[in-house]
Amino acid sequence: MGRPDGVRPLSSPEPKPEPGNEKSVVEAEIPPPPPDEPEPAPEEVWKEDYDDLVEPEKPGKPKKKRRWGGMIITIVVILVLVVWTIMSPKILPAQGETYIRSPAYASLGDFTGYRDIWAGNTSWGVSISGPANGTVNQPMQFMVLLTKISEKPGNWFLRGTSMDLRNVSIHLMDGTFLGAMTNQTDLGFGISATVPVTFTNPGSFELYIHAKFLVLEVMRIGFIPLEMVNIPEADFDITIDIV
Repeated sequence: MGRPDGVRPLSSPEPKPEPGNEKSVVEAEIPPPPPDEPEPAPEEVWKEDYDDLVEPEKPGKPKKKRRWGGMIITIVVILVLVVWTIMSPKILPAQGETYIRSPAYASLGDFTGYRDIWAGNTSWGVSISGPANGTVNQPMQFMVLLTKISEKPGNWFLRGTSMDLRNVSIHLMDGTFLGAMTNQTDLGFGISATVPVTFTNPGSFELYIHAKFLVLEVMRIGFIPLEMVNIPEADFDITIDIV
């Protein structure tokens, strides 16, 4: 039959999917997942972790502290060098052979020595003086004088040497100990030591001196112990008569 006039036709319904095609229609409506992001390289991961651990530097104040610390250390070092130099001993002046040939300071004998080491070369003398006669059980005093004969320092930084007597003793020729120094005195031209001796038997005796002294090297800045000089045996030139 025909359609009456003035009546609009109904819209045609959505076509139904054919049996067996329901799944394909649903998948078409779901958008595909976004592509996976590329994984960071191992170096970039390490760099990120390291940046998290590093603390930013603090500007300004730490640098000032370091600067003041350096100035304080410098001042302390300078003060130490100044004190070290002020405490240096007096250089023993060279006297030539004046005292080792003197009838007053070397009336009983003398001994000379020479040292040639890295610090320079030095010659020195030991002079012995005192009485040539004595009495049993009566103390006698002998004087031992250490003088510098000549000296030539090894370089310009070394000014010269000082000497400090450490031991002076008098013995019989068989090694019997008679006495040791009781004091030492800086005479300006040398260092003297007094050795008291008492004889218990009469007779004529041959004696020798054992001496030891420390050499101190005085420098432009400060001083250092240089060496210990040992004189095992310096003989008297004459015998000592005891009655």
